[in-house]
Amino acid sequence: MDTIEQQETSATKSLPDKVLQDARQVINIFIQAWKNYGLYPEDHVNTTRSFENLVAAFSNFFTTHEDLRLTVEKDRLLCGSEIIYEVSPEAPSEDIITLLYRDGIKWIEFQEGLTLDEIASFYRIAYKYRLFAEETEGDIVTALMDEELEFIDFKAVDIFWQDLLLIDLSQLPPPAPPSEETTGQNEMDQSQQLEGSDDEDMYARSIALISNDQLELSNLDYVTLQQMVQEEENWVITEDLIEALMIILKRQAEQEKFEAVLGFISEEAIETIEKDRFDLLALLLQSLHKLFSSKQPAAQEWQSSRIDRFFQDLSKPEIFQLISDKLLKLETIEIDKLKALGQALLYLSPELVPFLVPVILQSSSKEIQQMCSVVIVHLSQRDIGPLEKIATKHGTEMGGKLLVILNRLEGDRANRILFKMCDHPSENVRRKAIKELVGRDPKFAQKLFSLIDDPSKEIRTSLLAAFAKHKSSALENMLLNYLSENLTRKDPVHTFACFECLGRCGSNKALPFLSRILLSRGWNSFMGSGKLIFREGAAIALALLDTPEAKDVLQNAAKSKFKVIRKAFERTRTLRDVSGENPND
Repeated sequence: MDTIEQQETSATKSLPDKVLQDARQVINIFIQAWKNYGLYPEDHVNTTRSFENLVAAFSNFFTTHEDLRLTVEKDRLLCGSEIIYEVSPEAPSEDIITLLYRDGIKWIEFQEGLTLDEIASFYRIAYKYRLFAEETEGDIVTALMDEELEFIDFKAVDIFWQDLLLIDLSQLPPPAPPSEETTGQNEMDQSQQLEGSDDEDMYARSIALISNDQLELSNLDYVTLQQMVQEEENWVITEDLIEALMIILKRQAEQEKFEAVLGFISEEAIETIEKDRFDLLALLLQSLHKLFSSKQPAAQEWQSSRIDRFFQDLSKPEIFQLISDKLLKLETIEIDKLKALGQALLYLSPELVPFLVPVILQSSSKEIQQMCSVVIVHLSQRDIGPLEKIATKHGTEMGGKLLVILNRLEGDRANRILFKMCDHPSENVRRKAIKELVGRDPKFAQKLFSLIDDPSKEIRTSLLAAFAKHKSSALENMLLNYLSENLTRKDPVHTFACFECLGRCGSNKALPFLSRILLSRGWNSFMGSGKLIFREGAAIALALLDTPEAKDVLQNAAKSKFKVIRKAFERTRTLRDVSGENPND
């Protein structure tokens, strides 16, 4: 199951009434805190008190429930499949839910450990970007990504396509036949056929004064065109000329004359790049693709084949390097040029990807970085090979920027790159790569088991949380082997967490090991560091297994004549599952 399907499945599942009731209470406090934030300064006593109440509300929620994930829809919030909050029609534009939806946030998740500082940062960002204003640079999504909040997670839907670049994806060439599964191709093809015919009509109207006879090149016209190609440096290309050339090209029945016109167009395409006329470049490439795509029924096979070769010829290293240089010199204020160039690059070969990476790494403009990421994602959907090479060569250098791209790509090859990023020297990158992989498929957690001893406590904790989400004999065996080896040499707190995880994902197969840890009298003969906490961990694991056999072992512990065993059993009385019930009752 891919990421989107997993999210939708998660978002539509039914939840217990207790969870929904508690979630509504938290969100009511959340909304009230937002209202107070808009009325008072951040350091005002009412604002501070609101934040403290909200932290307390989340803390109470997490004592009996898992992380709170909420689906953001227009004018409402959903918890599972149930609506738990609706925006008031009186002031929808001022509601924080409206702002999150406006900036493309699909879901937001508040996680156990949420602090007052993170809540304050979240509200500060939402309030800063609450209005659309030309002088305001950025949006909520971008700012939240930069802030890297530890206990607030979210997913934005195609955030690059919703920002100021506004690239028109309806005009893009369809991905080439991929090596992995893709969907939606037929719909895209049909759309392009309709759009192509409309544009051809437009071109025809725009040069209505030209007769059909004039559209076919005479021998003299052919010679003249060849001379024009030789003297093209004196030629000024315009939108009207591009439209006329498309009609003329379309009417050529002879391949030699077709080649002549196309050769002239090829020279002009390079000229538009050199002269920074990216708007004309985008128009030219879009027009060629729509008129002569192999999916267009009116296009002859030789025409489509020659147009394909045109795009291949345009995808030369020297041209790609020219584009890279232009991007690095482009000013952020030249947003129209940036938008047009981004539109044009989507028609080129995926071999462009290696030339865009230096731009992402060297440019200080977030807008330019975002545009390059959009192009890399689209080109990699056609062929991920160039991105794989870049990940091998520059994966460490790109770090989080590569993750942003990978999070929008699917399939085994993208997943393999993500697994490599789990070895990244940056703790933050490792954590995000792990989270993305486990979110795509919980079974990926097994392949990540070696990171259970990662230096980062946060990564170890997130892995164990992923392991604990479902029963797995494979994970159970891994945990049993891990806990059986050099138990006393491991960090006691981490080991205790491993015992708890074993109880959640394991089965009665773990009973002999857990019984030995909990009930063995041999441990009473020496008081090595951490021995009691290991007994307590075994007791917790048995309580979480919640099988008749496990309960029998716990009953033996409760009646033991050894105080240390009874004390370990007492620890289970403080354990409560997500329903709020004591597992020993």
